[in-house]
Amino acid sequence: MIFSVNQEDAKLERLPEEEFTKLDILEREDLQEWAIEEPQVLGEELLVITSEYAKFADLRERLDIMAIDPDGKLVVAELKRDKADRTTDLQAIKYASYCATLTAEEVQKDYREFWSDRKDDDLTPEEVGETFAEFLNQSVIDDVPYMDDGWANFELDDTPRILLVAGSFGPEITSPVMWLIEEYDMDITCTRIQAYKHRNRVILNSQQVIPIPEAEEYLTKRRAKQEKQKQSSVTFTLPALLDRGVLEPDDIVIFDESKVPEGADREWDLDDDYWRARVTGETGQQNNLEWLHNGELYSFTGLTREILYQQVGRDKNDPLNGYAYWTHPSFDHRTLLSLREADVTGEDRTNG
Repeated sequence: MIFSVNQEDAKLERLPEEEFTKLDILEREDLQEWAIEEPQVLGEELLVITSEYAKFADLRERLDIMAIDPDGKLVVAELKRDKADRTTDLQAIKYASYCATLTAEEVQKDYREFWSDRKDDDLTPEEVGETFAEFLNQSVIDDVPYMDDGWANFELDDTPRILLVAGSFGPEITSPVMWLIEEYDMDITCTRIQAYKHRNRVILNSQQVIPIPEAEEYLTKRRAKQEKQKQSSVTFTLPALLDRGVLEPDDIVIFDESKVPEGADREWDLDDDYWRARVTGETGQQNNLEWLHNGELYSFTGLTREILYQQVGRDKNDPLNGYAYWTHPSFDHRTLLSLREADVTGEDRTNG
């Protein structure tokens, strides 16, 4: 239920739900466009890659919206203005199977093509890569560098998520969806979107109906466990750099001058301890970087967030790749992120 309260007399007014058709709201021209510009209309935080996607070999079908979530999962979204028809779930599963072979570079190229055309501005690979790196959670990007040509270098799971969004869902959808979730652990979400009219405005309300919140918590924990097991063999940035001798205990790293944000309160100075940190070499703990400015220990990401917060008030919860902000003097001040993937070892050190 949606209610409106008049603050003058504290009178409560219930807003009746309206049909999208009666409000002259169209599926593609209105609902889909709103979702592209503000993805949270779909009920969650997403980065829209493209819309009306039709790059399926020998097929003329079009996917309503392709997006990615902060965990790096490709999301196939099907929108129905009114009640989801009996083939909506099958249609989405089919699209998910088509998208399962896409790579991170391919979806970034699709993003570039779609948004360059939409904004009438030719986005560069570097701009697209930065957008993805900033959007994705730290667990996805912390140890994943950019490719040489600018794209963010991360791997997509080969099982895209499915998001069904509609005015309502009948048992012909809810029953098979619940069965697929419970029996095959398929990642499918059904979100109901409702419209209400209040004076001269239309109010939209998105609510996840499947899985129900209680079940979602359980499923999230189970998937997190599976993901952790799958990634257990990944070699992360700090251990890799230490193993190769690119980093050694007590090495001094420098904050990248080019990453100092415009409007920073403090001027960058190579010899200023504010912009310098010492690598402890401890890999068994999260905080392995001593900030020479105050002697406190941080992670690479944590210290980067602290500096950006102090200088320009950047939200500490916003994702970033800490290794992209620190350079090594003994490797021509290249970032640790680039050194992670480069074919260099401790033998390539210079005097800095």
